[in-house]
Amino acid sequence: MTWRRFARVLVRKSERALRSARLDLADGDYDGAVNRSYYAMFDIARAALLRAGVTEDRLPRTHHGVIELFRQHAVQSERIDRELGAELSRTESHRIKADYTGIEIQPEIAAEAVATAELFVQAVERAFVLDESSLGVEYENDNPRPDDKVSETVPSSTIGGKDGDLQPISFEETRRQARENWLRLRQQNLQRGTASNNEGVKERGVEDHQSHSFDDDRDG
Repeated sequence: MTWRRFARVLVRKSERALRSARLDLADGDYDGAVNRSYYAMFDIARAALLRAGVTEDRLPRTHHGVIELFRQHAVQSERIDRELGAELSRTESHRIKADYTGIEIQPEIAAEAVATAELFVQAVERAFVLDESSLGVEYENDNPRPDDKVSETVPSSTIGGKDGDLQPISFEETRRQARENWLRLRQQNLQRGTASNNEGVKERGVEDHQSHSFDDDRDG
């Protein structure tokens, strides 16, 4: 498999995981939202490593290894904001709690994880030119060629193309998005609660009316 094809698979897996994270958050599955947020970040990080020239056989086989190598290629190279880059490790810590302990993830943490993953995936795609619109021609051509082997490396000067001078995205944006997500989630929950209460009142009203009518008929 060429590195381009493998990167394409990882980008798509990342985007699917991010969609799942949003759905889990909306459904109140906060553990699932954190899990899917982390894997969205993890897969896009692996795709970035391939784009940076790390061959498939040298991709780390552990989470810690991927996180450390990503830090070297993305953060130390100043392509990704240091605080944002550190969120890969932090989100993994939340995922471990969600997956392997009895600790329930709080909705605020889940909302922040989803917002962080959204920004992280966007920033990495931009910095390493991993979006399909930019790599459409490369992605469409999946036929291996002599110059398209897994062992092929990509000079860092070519990563980013015309967007190579993009400034690192501030981590403050993550906080803002997380806050907006949490407020939106809380508002949705309040609306659902209000709707449920209204339905309960309507049902009780119907029951009272039916009971009253039945009693009237019996008395007559």
